[in-house]
Amino acid sequence: MNAGASPGPHRSLKRGLALWLVGVLTALLGMDAWFSYRDALAAANQAYDRSLSASLKGIAERIYATDQEVVVDIPYSALELFEAGSSDRVFYSVGHPDEDVITGYDGLPAPGRLRPNEAVFYDGVYKGQALRLGAMLKPLYRTEFPKPVVVILGETTHSRQDVVQTLFLGEIGRKAVLVVVALGVALLATRQAVKPIERLGTAIRKRPEDDLTPIEAGEVPGEVVPLVDAINLHMDRIARMVEARRRFITDAAHQLRTPLAVLNTQAEYALRQTEAADMRPAVEAFHQSLGSAIRLTNQLLSLSRAESANGLLFAHQPVDLSPVARDLVVELLPLAARRQIDLGFEGEGSARVEGHPLLLREMIANLVDNALRYIPEGGTVTVALGHRPAAGDGAGQVSLRVTDDGPGIPEAQRGNVFLRFFRLDTRNHQGSGLGLAIVREIVLAHGGEITLGDGPGGRGLEVEIRLPGSAGP
Repeated sequence: MNAGASPGPHRSLKRGLALWLVGVLTALLGMDAWFSYRDALAAANQAYDRSLSASLKGIAERIYATDQEVVVDIPYSALELFEAGSSDRVFYSVGHPDEDVITGYDGLPAPGRLRPNEAVFYDGVYKGQALRLGAMLKPLYRTEFPKPVVVILGETTHSRQDVVQTLFLGEIGRKAVLVVVALGVALLATRQAVKPIERLGTAIRKRPEDDLTPIEAGEVPGEVVPLVDAINLHMDRIARMVEARRRFITDAAHQLRTPLAVLNTQAEYALRQTEAADMRPAVEAFHQSLGSAIRLTNQLLSLSRAESANGLLFAHQPVDLSPVARDLVVELLPLAARRQIDLGFEGEGSARVEGHPLLLREMIANLVDNALRYIPEGGTVTVALGHRPAAGDGAGQVSLRVTDDGPGIPEAQRGNVFLRFFRLDTRNHQGSGLGLAIVREIVLAHGGEITLGDGPGGRGLEVEIRLPGSAGP
C-alpha cells in the first residue's frame, strides 16, 4: 500500500456543508412558502372583502318591512362590483334564520353567530364550488316581523386565487433566488476558507523526511490553530525521541569502542598463554573489563530511556517510593558488606508519587550505586525518605536523600556532574560518568528537582530529590 494513500473515504467538509445548507435552506424556504401563501391569501381576502362588505351593506339598506311583507329591493350597484371583467359568479340569499329564503339561492352556507348590522366573512362550498361569503343580520324593527333577516352574499374565488398566486409566486421566486445566491456564496466562502488548510497539507507533504521543525500556522483559520499546535507538539515529541536515539547510537559507538578493543586484546593475550597459571590473570582482567562494559551498556540504555521520557508523555501511576528504596538497599547490602560500607535506610510510612515505576527504581539505584562506588571502605551511606508539606491543601513533595561521608564533590564542579560522561579527577576510574546524568533526566521527566549539598557535618555528599507527592490512597 502506498504510504501516502488515504486509509478510506473521508467526509468532505464542503460537500457536508452543502448538504446541510441545501437541507436547512429548503426547509426554511418551505416554511416561508407556507407563511407567504397565508399572507397573500389574507391580503387578497382583505381587499376583496371590502367590496363584499360594501355590497352587503347596500343590500341590507334596501330591505324593509311593511304591515304584510318583507320587501327586498336589491340594487344593481350591489352586484355590479363583481361583474366588470370578473370570471367569478355571485350568489346571494335573504331570509329569516332557520326558515326558507325570501329571495336568492337556497342552501348557501350559513355563518355561525351573527350580530345585528355587523358583517361576517367566511369560506364555504356551494354546489361543489369554493366560495368566499359575507353575512349580515338585518333587524326589521316591526312588531309584525319580530325576526331579523339574514343577508348572505358570496362569490367564487377564481379572482382571489389569481391574485394570491401572483403574490405568492412573486414572493417565493425572489426568496428562492436569494436562497440560491446565499448557498453559492456560502460554498464559495467555504472553498476559500479551506484553501489555507489545503496549502498547509501540501507544505507538510513536501517537507523532507527528517524535517521535524514546527509548522507555521500562517494563514490557517483560528479554528485550525489548535490542530497545528497539536501536530507541532507531536513532532516535538518525535524530534526528542529521534534525538535521544541519535545520541544513544553516538554515545554507544564512542564509549563502547575502547572497552571492546580492550576485551579483544585481553582475550588475544589469554589465548597466547600455554599455562593455566599464566592465563588466569588475563582472564581476571578480561572478566573485570567485561563487567565494566556491561555496566556501561546498561547505563547507556538507562540514559536513553530517561532522555526519551523527559519532556514526553508516559503512563503515570501511583508509586510508593518507600518499599522501592527499602528493597534496593537490601539488594545492595552484599556489595556494601564486601567494601565494609554501612548502608542503611531511614523513613516511615509511605512516600507516594505519580510516575513510572521502572524509571523511579533506576533513579534510586543509580544514586545508591554511585555512593557505594565513590566512598572509601568503611564509609557510611544512608537513604532517607521524607515529606515536604505544601503551602496549601496539596499533597506536598516527597523528599529522597542519599548521603555519604566520602570525598564529596567540590561546589564548583557540582553543576558539571550532571553532564554525560563527566568524571571527577579521582583515582576511581570505574565509573562511566552517566549515573547522575541518568538521575537528572528521570527527575526532570517526573517534574521534580535535584540538588547537591554537603553531607552531615560538612563531610561527604548529600543528593536530595524532591518529587510532587500523590494525594492517592
